[in-house]
Amino acid sequence: MSRSCRAAPAAGLLGALALVATGGCWPAGMTGAGPPSSTGTPVASSPSYSPAPSSPSPSLAPSPPPSRILTRAAPRSGPGTFRYVSTAGAVLGRAGPIRRFRLGLESNLTMLDPAQVAAQVDRVLGDPRSWIGGGAVRFQRVPPGAPYDFTVNLATASTTTAMCDAGGVPGTNEYTSCRIGGHVVLNADRWLTSVPYYTRAGQPLDTYRAYMINHEVGHQLGYGHERCPGSGRPAPVMEQQTLGLHGCTPNPWPYLNGSRYTGPPGSY
Repeated sequence: MSRSCRAAPAAGLLGALALVATGGCWPAGMTGAGPPSSTGTPVASSPSYSPAPSSPSPSLAPSPPPSRILTRAAPRSGPGTFRYVSTAGAVLGRAGPIRRFRLGLESNLTMLDPAQVAAQVDRVLGDPRSWIGGGAVRFQRVPPGAPYDFTVNLATASTTTAMCDAGGVPGTNEYTSCRIGGHVVLNADRWLTSVPYYTRAGQPLDTYRAYMINHEVGHQLGYGHERCPGSGRPAPVMEQQTLGLHGCTPNPWPYLNGSRYTGPPGSY
């Protein structure tokens, strides 16, 4: 769930967090460090986040929904540094330019296995119902040191809000995720506990994870928010489903029955 880019952040906040980035919603003239070098280990640490320049997959195996929806299963805050998965993934999709991304988990999210997170992100983006369904784009996860187009950051609630605020997307309130510049920022609380609208509908945790990945990557591809097209219909993936379903039913995919599924433009 992202909102459109707004005013540039104050330099003091960025300095305190050691967050530097370029392009997108970030202040003009700000430069970023290059990507960290690969260490050959499962993950590589970096002191900051900084973007560089520029056959169908099986359905997700379901996970049991959380028993206590809003109980924190991750640390509230973290250091703002990330462990980057050092393995490369397969090229996902059949046609179109390849959008390469790196995947970083905030350093203190030690309850999460980076390899399992990487596998799930790859499964979602490689599913024919995901953005590759139109044959206009492909994805590939790359290790540190390789050129990439954007970064997927899985961050604690506090760091998510700090990154989103600093990138000009306020209002996440330690609850929602966002996309800022070259960063898809996923809130670890939502990754681990989903949201009430999905759990009350009996949707497994992996289904919500597919939604949050596809929604924020959709923003990275240039898509804006959409609204529910009618009561009882599937929610468009660009609907702000984290905030509510607004009469629609849960849907984590941009393509349904082989066609791009959309709703009227607008936010809630």
